[in-house]
Amino acid sequence: MSGETYELLALIGRYWFALLALIVVLRGWQACVQDNRKARLLRDWEGGAGCVGELVLIDDGTKRRRKKQVTWQVPTEALLGSGGAADIRLRGADIQKKHIFMTYRSGEMVLHPVKNAVFKARTLKDGTQVLRDGDTLRVGKMELMMVFFDAADAAREAGGKPRRKPAQILPEDASDDEFEDVWE
Repeated sequence: MSGETYELLALIGRYWFALLALIVVLRGWQACVQDNRKARLLRDWEGGAGCVGELVLIDDGTKRRRKKQVTWQVPTEALLGSGGAADIRLRGADIQKKHIFMTYRSGEMVLHPVKNAVFKARTLKDGTQVLRDGDTLRVGKMELMMVFFDAADAAREAGGKPRRKPAQILPEDASDDEFEDVWE
């Protein structure tokens, strides 16, 4: 093989492998974007099935105003953090990948820190940190408010007044025939 042929093959090989590396990176990015879109679509379809409430973003630590309210659905057991394994994923340099493990019990979420996680929430006399309907949770620079779907029922069971007005329910005598034209 002559020197010129070898140089030509080496030049082609160099750019060929650079092109292959670029294709691999672009395909990986495309797969990541598609996966995030599918996950967002599934979360939207779920619509709170199996969830006890939602966390509403009050302040994200920036001065930026948001056009749309940001919420996260909260299942009965959830891991809050910045990592991919978290059920409730918050972005922030001061939020660990696995920050808080939350469990639901009779109208409140009990918060358990993971490792040495730092957050601020309502603390009971026994030292347990909980979130009740309307309470705020500060994680890093973010401030979130807990809103339970069954807050009025839980407050009645506890003998107190609900903080928010319950959702309006149709009267029992309303029949499906009255609303038939709506569905057509």
